[in-house]
Amino acid sequence: MPATHTNADTIIALLATADALLTEGPDADGPLTPAGRARGAAYALRIALEATVDAALTEEEAGLGGLRSMRAKLLCLHHYAGPARARRAHALWNRLSAACKYHHDELGPSYAQVHTWRATVGALVTELAAPEGTVRFPQQKSGERPLPEEASAC
Repeated sequence: MPATHTNADTIIALLATADALLTEGPDADGPLTPAGRARGAAYALRIALEATVDAALTEEEAGLGGLRSMRAKLLCLHHYAGPARARRAHALWNRLSAACKYHHDELGPSYAQVHTWRATVGALVTELAAPEGTVRFPQQKSGERPLPEEASAC
């Protein structure tokens, strides 16, 4: 599932943005607060993860890149990247989404959390871009019985 050149450039740029925000560290001076840098890095990581999932589904024969909901895309990813990778991507996307939201009565993500998420997003980007990580549906051969209506509706 190799990403398109433009999409790969976007993902690399988003990961570099997250790295730049995290490199300044929690004690750096500047216009951004440590919480602002951590939340900004979380935004960049979430968008990079979403672009990676989009690229993985767009490359598939089914043309699933047209789905709008990220939750639906993550469910489809189970079939194309395997359940373990899809579960990791879904859990990571949920955590990043929660970290991107500002609530006045909650602390934002910590520097250590975002740094760990950066490593995990980088690993998932690499895994989803690798062609050997693809899981294909078995093709129905002529003469085989089709799946029952209940199973094919999924």
